[in-house]
Amino acid sequence: MRYATPSRSAHRAAPAGGLNLPIRFPARGQHRRRSRRHLRREPLTTHLFTRGLAGLIVLGIVVMLGVLFVADDRRPPAQLASAEVDARIATREVDPAPLSEAEVFPGDITAFGVTRTDLTADCSLAAGGALRTTLQRYGCSQAVRAALTVPYADYRITAGMLNLPDTTSAMAVGDQIRYLVETGDGGFTEMSGATTGLGAPVAWRTRGHYVMYCVITGPSGELVAPDAPQVTQLTRDVLDTHLHDSILIRRAS
Repeated sequence: MRYATPSRSAHRAAPAGGLNLPIRFPARGQHRRRSRRHLRREPLTTHLFTRGLAGLIVLGIVVMLGVLFVADDRRPPAQLASAEVDARIATREVDPAPLSEAEVFPGDITAFGVTRTDLTADCSLAAGGALRTTLQRYGCSQAVRAALTVPYADYRITAGMLNLPDTTSAMAVGDQIRYLVETGDGGFTEMSGATTGLGAPVAWRTRGHYVMYCVITGPSGELVAPDAPQVTQLTRDVLDTHLHDSILIRRAS
């Protein structure tokens, strides 16, 4: 017995179950036009969004780097151990860079005013009496001095830093300063060259191969009592805060 095989068109027309369901096909080119139009719109939107997001990322990176650079610029020098500071400024051999007026007394100091500075290789010009020969004998190579004013007292202030060969020399000079100031046989001079009288407040510190000092007189050069108001604060601001902490520690760092 021979069976007939339905044609391909008959298969399409009669789905399973024998129901003839109408099938609508889109007109030629209609689906393709919609798909192309959709594809053209979607990449443009995605491209703009991607570019905007990339721009925000780049801007964020630039801002972050700027903040890091500013923070690093404002960061104080790394704190060193006391022994390491002493080792780095123990002698001229390990600390050979000479002092300068701009380093020791820069123009942007806020704690006090700098009215005049002086740098000399003849340390005897900064001293009077027997202290002149003491500085020569121990090999002082530089004296950086400045005339200062402070906002809280009407004093005439001369401060300075002396460059000695090594720590031993600086400490020996410090001991001689104590003896000479107490006996009146020597001391430091003002910027004008005048020697301060016996009993004027004189303060000094030694660290490494440096000697820091400060001399205080009245506005006309008259003597100031060592226990006068603001003398302690003044010497602390000039010697400890500025010359030691801001200059020597920074140099060692």
